[in-house]
Amino acid sequence: MDVTFDNITYTVSTGKREKKTVLNGVSGRFQSGELTAIMGPSGAGKSSLLNILTGYTTHGVKGTLAFGSSGGSTNRKLCSYILQEDYLQPLFTVHEIMLMACDLKVSSDSLNRSEKLRLVDKILDTLHLSYCKQTRCGSLSGGQRKRLSIALELIDNPPILFLDEPTTGLDSSSSLYTIKLLQGLAREGRTIVCTIHQPSATVYEMFDHVYVLAEGHCVYQGSALNTVPYLRSVGLHCPAYHNAADYLLEVTNKEYGNFTKALAKAATDPSWRLAPLVDRLGGGGGGGGVPAALPPCPPAYDSNHNDAVYQGHRKEVAVVVPLVGPVDQLPGKMADQSQRRPSEFAKLLILMKRSNIQLYRDWTVTHLKLFVHIVCAIVIGLLFGDSGINATKSISNVASFMVHILYLWYTTVMPGVLKYPYEMNILKKESFNRWYKIRTYFVASMLTSLPVQIFFAIVYATIVYAMTYQPCELERYLMFTAVLVLNTIVADGFGLFLGTFLNEINGTFIGAIMTCFMFVFCGFLIMFSHMSDAMRGISYLSSHRYSFEALVLTAYDDSRSDLVCPKDEMYCHYVKANTIMRELGVVSGNYLFNVVTLVVHFVAIKVVGFWTLKRKLKMG
Repeated sequence: MDVTFDNITYTVSTGKREKKTVLNGVSGRFQSGELTAIMGPSGAGKSSLLNILTGYTTHGVKGTLAFGSSGGSTNRKLCSYILQEDYLQPLFTVHEIMLMACDLKVSSDSLNRSEKLRLVDKILDTLHLSYCKQTRCGSLSGGQRKRLSIALELIDNPPILFLDEPTTGLDSSSSLYTIKLLQGLAREGRTIVCTIHQPSATVYEMFDHVYVLAEGHCVYQGSALNTVPYLRSVGLHCPAYHNAADYLLEVTNKEYGNFTKALAKAATDPSWRLAPLVDRLGGGGGGGGVPAALPPCPPAYDSNHNDAVYQGHRKEVAVVVPLVGPVDQLPGKMADQSQRRPSEFAKLLILMKRSNIQLYRDWTVTHLKLFVHIVCAIVIGLLFGDSGINATKSISNVASFMVHILYLWYTTVMPGVLKYPYEMNILKKESFNRWYKIRTYFVASMLTSLPVQIFFAIVYATIVYAMTYQPCELERYLMFTAVLVLNTIVADGFGLFLGTFLNEINGTFIGAIMTCFMFVFCGFLIMFSHMSDAMRGISYLSSHRYSFEALVLTAYDDSRSDLVCPKDEMYCHYVKANTIMRELGVVSGNYLFNVVTLVVHFVAIKVVGFWTLKRKLKMG
């Protein structure tokens, strides 16, 4: 499946009325069975072109783009895009993450469990990852992570594979192996396109097709072996023993003058694509069909272009291995697996399973958090003592309600603020490559996190309720626990909103500030009767207001019996339960209203969180 694009123009806004043209009507064709490199200096537009071809960028783009012989852009769904950064779930092993990706991409009707296992093992063996299949992704080296990223996208056997800077961060050996791997995949009939900044001579001559950009113009498209004679055709002579790729980048950086227009005109000649060409300026061919102008440094191709010559001895370049076979030669039902994907409900169950495993293994948000909840509940219970029944400690008891609200709020909001920015990178990669829909991930994440949050809140509420001697009534205990649970899940939604709308630093700062404001307007530090009308109106936006009122009503409403006044006290002002309610300005019988309002806040913040999640993904 070839990729053809014609007269692609891409502009971006740099100010209120200013626009910058990143790509100036570039055209080209990336053929199946070839490994293509998009090159150019920084800011030349190579990443922009790759993003346009993959559909990652759509705004500000003009021109035509076609995939395959039919020329339809709908075939873009058969492409996979591997980003420069290898974002992987660190708590899963290589084998686990491959199996989960296989379950998300291939339905059980296409491949049964044993066939999926064989497919995964075949891919891991091909990419030399079998020896680390039980290693967690967080412990992989850079080269292993890059190969695993490629392996994940090969599960559904895409005919076109795009990669953004696949050798960035890798040493020379790992870079060479990665390019060999991509060359082998291309030889099986796939179209492999990658961006690369400054390859070594060895890596550069392994590319079948090179597409070079400078200032948004295509200044060369052809075989890597024709680079030197092409440059000579416009009067640029590559020095002997000089890396052709380095010299080409030096030219595009205008180190020898501005040749952009001349190169852009010469690049329209399609004959440079044929490899190798005899030097058309009379220089004659070098040994093995290599133009004489090419520097005699390794590797140089022989006349068959299958092997590379390394100073007198031969070393195989292309790693041609039977992965899962070319697209049109797959056996049986594997040949059609790209069209048979699981239903979104099946993907929902798989994502829930993945999230549950992740929660269990992430001890900081499960085991450690549960331990801290228990310890803090005990400490708070010891601190406030018998404030629940002691009439002299009624103010302290009300203050303890605010402690419960703030503790559960902060311990729920902050993990979400810190978690989602990294999760966003994984979600962006997986959803863009059509592993699942955003809404499926959102529902799966919510359904797995909420039970854990609810359980932790119940554990905390049970301990503090008993240790602070709150009324020994089942109904009041359930009301008390329900309020803290609602407070917790609203905080979970608030953390989702901040984590998907802001980065970690800004999210932490804004989250803390907004929590403080909600705390101020809850009606405890300053009573509602002491607020102005405007400030009282703002207080209705505070979730803490409703949680606080509901807890006060839980403890003191519904004709509660008199509190205990210690014998050594001459007078207890708050013996009557309605006294504290009257002074706080809490209206009797409003418990249900506060609970319903908290539920509304939860639904609203989840809806807003889903919107910010989709917005973040669209913005890239």
